[in-house]
Amino acid sequence: MPKVGNYIQRDYHKRFGSNRKSTWSDYNKAWSKRRQSSAQKTQQLSNLANTFGTINVQASQANTLYIMQNQSRLNGYSSPTAVMSRVNVLV
Repeated sequence: MPKVGNYIQRDYHKRFGSNRKSTWSDYNKAWSKRRQSSAQKTQQLSNLANTFGTINVQASQANTLYIMQNQSRLNGYSSPTAVMSRVNVLV
């Protein structure tokens, strides 16, 4: 990241440094790029968490349906539609 502000004159490695002076716009561009990459990573993490949530809900519903269908043989539910009407679905 460019050296700006109090550290603009502090170039301890002049041998490897460039002769170009850093400006505030360089500093702002560098931080803008960092913020964009951070926002992108946050969005990817959010999408992943949403996918896991969806998988969890679907698995829970399938498990509930399986249990209710197996109980229906014992309790005498008339159809899978009747079973699903008793399942509480939260989305």
